[in-house]
Amino acid sequence: MIETLFRPKIQPLFNTLGTLLDRLSFTPNIITACAFSSGMLCAAAIIYDHPLYALFFLIISGLCDVLDGTLARLQQKAHPLGAYIDLIADRMVEAFFIYACAIAYPEHMHAYLIFYIALLLHFTTFVAAGALFENNGTKSMHYDACLIERAEAFMVFGAMLLLPHYITWLLMILNIGIFASAIRRFLRIVHNAYADYR
Repeated sequence: MIETLFRPKIQPLFNTLGTLLDRLSFTPNIITACAFSSGMLCAAAIIYDHPLYALFFLIISGLCDVLDGTLARLQQKAHPLGAYIDLIADRMVEAFFIYACAIAYPEHMHAYLIFYIALLLHFTTFVAAGALFENNGTKSMHYDACLIERAEAFMVFGAMLLLPHYITWLLMILNIGIFASAIRRFLRIVHNAYADYR
């Protein structure tokens, strides 16, 4: 929701950063790799009990995740393969973040497991929506806006790093939002498919 509402207002800043990266001869795939690598470093920092380093790498990962698509559009290199790799890398960063938290803070295991269930449902419905609905946006595939997007997830992840004693509460709030988004999307797909079938 945050990205959908505020991204157009701050996109000029990302365009400026993307232009700088273009002048430095970066490619979108390099930035995607930086987002993934930063996410893995975040997970490692969590495991080795360095939450502030983890927060730093989480922010870098999120920023690179925004900039790879921006750079692809500026360089006119947007391609479905890039979007595919980006989606997989994003999910792996989220999965390893939770895995690292499970190692560092195992007392919140139920919340982690529910997150994985919610993420599986969310991502499945997201990919289905991308395949079934026409792409009228600037991204490489149909982007189905919803209540919980990556910005909200990263905000909760950041709060989890700063307030580890409240991980269960923070993550369960996120889980509820993810489930709500996925169920809404599922019902919309079924409704549209049923309308077309009739």
